Formats: sequence, structure tokens, C-alpha cells
Amino acid sequence: MVSSTTLATVLEPAPSCASADVSPRRRSCRTRPRVLLVEARPEQRDVLAQALVGAGFEVLAAAAIEPVLEALGPGGALPHLLFVPAESAEGGMDGLALCERLRAEPRTEHLPVYLLAAQDSPTLRERADAVRADDVLVQPLPPRVVVSLARLKAGRGAFASAYEAHTVRLPLAEAVHALLHGVREGRVELRDNAGWLTFRQGHVVDASFEGERGMVAIRRLLFFGSGAYAVAFGEELAPGKLLLNARIYDSLLLAAAERFQALCALGIPLSARLTVDFKRLADVVRSLPEDVGQVIRLCDGHRTVYTALLECGLSEVTTLEVLTCLYAQGVLVPATFIAERERVPQQVPRFFEPVLDAADEEADDEAPFEDTFAATGS
Repeated sequence: MVSSTTLATVLEPAPSCASADVSPRRRSCRTRPRVLLVEARPEQRDVLAQALVGAGFEVLAAAAIEPVLEALGPGGALPHLLFVPAESAEGGMDGLALCERLRAEPRTEHLPVYLLAAQDSPTLRERADAVRADDVLVQPLPPRVVVSLARLKAGRGAFASAYEAHTVRLPLAEAVHALLHGVREGRVELRDNAGWLTFRQGHVVDASFEGERGMVAIRRLLFFGSGAYAVAFGEELAPGKLLLNARIYDSLLLAAAERFQALCALGIPLSARLTVDFKRLADVVRSLPEDVGQVIRLCDGHRTVYTALLECGLSEVTTLEVLTCLYAQGVLVPATFIAERERVPQQVPRFFEPVLDAADEEADDEAPFEDTFAATGS
């Protein structure tokens, strides 16, 4: 649903669209979270607005800031998040001035504000910090980044110490992808403290997951990390050296994480224990690559799929692809399936003893006594 004026457009999700998930205090509210989006380029504005609407947000879109100032004034319903240009192309109000104005008003000082910039610079960062903007996002900006940041911050205060999220609503890979498009520093940490990741100015700085550090920890945190997590911002939260930038993350890790989640969705639980159906393996062994052997050897009915992914010499995604393919071919089956098919017999024959029929057994029992009676003359 779209309603428009000559200066601004309000876009609403279709009635069947699920409402965007925001903070706990907003979930019980019947109104949809509203995002204010200012973008001078109509094509980019439409793309970003439609992405937000598709995610369940209501969007107030405009080409300049002045037409939407009324929505920020007294008496109106405030937006839950703002995306505005850092600098104005036509000499009007820019996002820096707007942010300073919002922070000066008690009614609007809590609103999260993202500044959209054509390029990053130390001067722009200093000015953004001075007006207490939430972050600077360098264009061109993928629509999924805007959606992820809206899911993370819409409806929450601009200066919260940490922003809580859940992998069901915002996967870790998507959250990190969005955070690396900003210039701030911070930390992403799972609630159970099984893993964390630090970032700084568009780079992943360090990561830890179940005893691993560095690149291995980054991969496994994105693949296996699940549940509630928190995103905190602050300079002291991102020590360490730069490991990878946003471009490498987008092209390699994000694609791998998406592939891993797609394979998990096919239905093999990571807690499952698989074993080999050797009859089926014999039928297809000639068509399998040699490297598959190292995956098959790990499926002994005792290891879980998760353990096999950690121990295999191949990458986690490749190992899961092989496991999924072999499972689909029937080479790998649940360990309980083999146990049921090859059930242990209830009566186990005695070892090293002949099995006699009833007649022989009766004769053998009587013969020794007959000899004894005959010897005594009874």
C-alpha cells in the first residue's frame, strides 16, 4: 500500500506481510515500525524502500530532508529509525545538521540515525561523532544491509550499551555483513559466551569460537553460532589486528555461510549420528571422488555430523555437501537404522560346543549310568 504527497511517500507492507521484529517492548504494539529514508536518487531510494517494506517496515521516503521535518515535529508519530544523507547535494539541510537538531530535543534525542555518505573520510567520522550519529554508511549500499540494520536498531535507543538479537530473526552472517559496512568499532557476542567477534572500521579484527581463534573461528562462528547474541559498540571492544575487510567477507564468507545454512535446511541435523551402508556403498563407490573417503571414514555411528565437520580435512561447507549427497544416495544412513536392520539374535548359540538333537542328548545322558549299574552287578 502506497500513499504519497508531492514531497514524500509513505510505503506500507501488504496486510499479509509479517511485521518487522523489533525490540521486546515494541512486539506487542500493533503499529509497524517506521523507517524514515531520505535518498536523492530515485532508483536507489525505491530499491531501499521496497526492501524495507518487504521486511515488514513502514517507510517514509523522500528525496530531501525538509519535506519530512514535519514528521519529526511535535504531535506526530516519530519514526523508529532514520537513514539520511550526510551531505545535501542541493544546499539544503544535511544529515549532520538534522542529527544535531534531533539530539538537542528530548523528544527525539533517542532516535537512531544512520548517515549515508558517498565516501568515508576521517573528517566525516569526526563530524558524525560530534553530532552523535549511530554510524556512517558508505554508498552504494546493498538493500540487505539496510534491512539488517533496521532489524537490529529500529525501536531501540540510539545510545544503548548493547543491542540484543537472535539468529532466528537476524543470522550472525547477516548482522556482521551489515556492521562491516559502517565505520564504527564493536563486538558481537553470543549470550552463552561460546563465541565472539570484534570489528573495526569495516574490518573483522578478531574472533573466538570453542577454543579456535582467527579465520577458523570466524567461519565456525558464522556456521555454528546460534541463539541470542548482543552487538556492543566501543573502541576498547575491538583490539587486535585486521583479519579481513568487508569486500572479502562479502565475496567469500557470506556466500559460504548462506550455502551452509541452505544445506542445513535440507534436514540432516548436526546432532545426527550417521553410519555407512556398505551394500549401497559398493554399488556407487566407482562413481565417487577419492576425497570422499575421508568423509566416509568419519561416519562410524559414534561421531555426530557436527563432530565430523570439525574433524574433516575439507572445509565445513564442502564436508556438509558431501554428507548431504551421500545421505541422499543412501550411502550414509542413521546409525539406528543399521542397528534395527541387523538386529542381534535373541538366543546366541554356545561357542565351542556341538549342538545335539533331543535323541542324542537323551542317549548321552543315560549311557554313563547304564555302564555303572552293569559294573556293580545291579
